[in-house]
Amino acid sequence: MRTLVVRLGALGDAVLTLPALAHLLARGDEVTVLGLPASWAFLARHDRLRIEDADGPRSRGIFSGAASEAASGFERAIVMLGAASVAEALTRAGIATLHVPPLKPGERGEHAALRLLRGVGGSSIDAEAVRRLIAPDPGGEEYDLVLHPGSAGIAKRWPAERFAALARRFRSPLILLGPAEAELAPVFDGLAVAQSWPLRQVVSLLAAAHGFVGNDSGISHLASWLCPMLALFGPTDSVVWAPVGPHAKVLAAAHGDLSRLTVDAVSAHLPA
Repeated sequence: MRTLVVRLGALGDAVLTLPALAHLLARGDEVTVLGLPASWAFLARHDRLRIEDADGPRSRGIFSGAASEAASGFERAIVMLGAASVAEALTRAGIATLHVPPLKPGERGEHAALRLLRGVGGSSIDAEAVRRLIAPDPGGEEYDLVLHPGSAGIAKRWPAERFAALARRFRSPLILLGPAEAELAPVFDGLAVAQSWPLRQVVSLLAAAHGFVGNDSGISHLASWLCPMLALFGPTDSVVWAPVGPHAKVLAAAHGDLSRLTVDAVSAHLPA
């Protein structure tokens, strides 16, 4: 079945959608995801999965009311948006449409990834199928610990100085910084820093790493499928939003306050 999946959002949203996509592909669907290409740049090539730019003509057609033409060639659409307007437009256009609204930050309930998976008919996460969608390229350089001090919200960030102090306890640490964390670079003076690497290169790096520690971020979600890891959670509900990969381990700060986590406490919880 030729299936259109409408799934906007950042890297973390994309990674949380992987169990649902793996289920659709296992059923034999040919899947096109309408989303933000930068959020899906970690994916390996797959014959029956493609990513289409949500800023492109198909998306503009759906959002402008020309859904029938925009969704032509698809037998079904799965809309993973909070608002129902896109699903309704596709249904009116004669497309068999399923609306699977994702959880919003702050909502309680089952885990966000499981909600999307159950919404498309799945029941349990197929870890091997998900990992095949990521499929690291060989040859990543090995590090004792990769640390990612970034996150979308300041309240979700463990203090960068403590990341630096933790890194200095290891023989070969690497600090991973994205464009949004460029201002943190001086904190890590004297340490190895990888800044603004392409996501496929980050995948290979994480797959070869002996361990990872990061905040509630898309990179932490990705790491949970690739290496032993620890995600530090502050105000976000880890029951709903924690990474779900087989290597996931979470340390939630008391009262949601990451400043309460000491370097010793984080070090003690790192995967062996």
